[in-house]
Amino acid sequence: MVEAQQCCTFNPSGLTHHHGRYHALSTSISYGGGQQILSNLAHGKENHTELDRLLGDPTIKRLAGFGSSALAFYAPKLYRHFSHNIQALVERHSHLNMNFTNSIFPAATFNFGPQVATFEHTDPRNIAYGLCDIHALSSFDPKAGGHLIFFDLKVAVKFPSGSTAQIPSAILRHGNTAIQPRETWLSFMQYFSGGLIMWVHYGFHSLAELHGAAVQEESN
Repeated sequence: MVEAQQCCTFNPSGLTHHHGRYHALSTSISYGGGQQILSNLAHGKENHTELDRLLGDPTIKRLAGFGSSALAFYAPKLYRHFSHNIQALVERHSHLNMNFTNSIFPAATFNFGPQVATFEHTDPRNIAYGLCDIHALSSFDPKAGGHLIFFDLKVAVKFPSGSTAQIPSAILRHGNTAIQPRETWLSFMQYFSGGLIMWVHYGFHSLAELHGAAVQEESN
């Protein structure tokens, strides 16, 4: 991820965002938030190349597969629900590409840091009842920083490098603490957009399309 960051191009205005002050790139099947059509997120040539390289990296693929397997083990009904919907989605829209063949999550974000410390936040575009898969990476002292904070629960949890957490990020206010100078804290996350579930449940239509059809039917 450190090498990929050095090869990527970032907009200076993107350094500070909803989650914190650090560079990040996402790759996903995406819909919602004003997006009119279902598609994979688009990136410039350099960033697209580096994201493809990361998605093909054996270590990243193992992390992705572990997160998906953990969801299947700890939340099997949720896993089956996700699996049913994502299978229907990619069968209906053959142009869509999953990030990994061994992971049920259709979206991933690489938080490049080098010192990722997130603001208190939720992720409202994620499915409300879903779990976000978070992997802590790099080198830092987990006793001195990098703790996961769950503000609603008033709990801080040590989160050493190599650890995985799965949390309902859409509804649970969370963040993580800063680390010490000269340390690094990167992360890799996977998640499921609520817009994708809505698209499938609405018969592969948008809410606006359904509303328009209902209005037309009433007028007839």
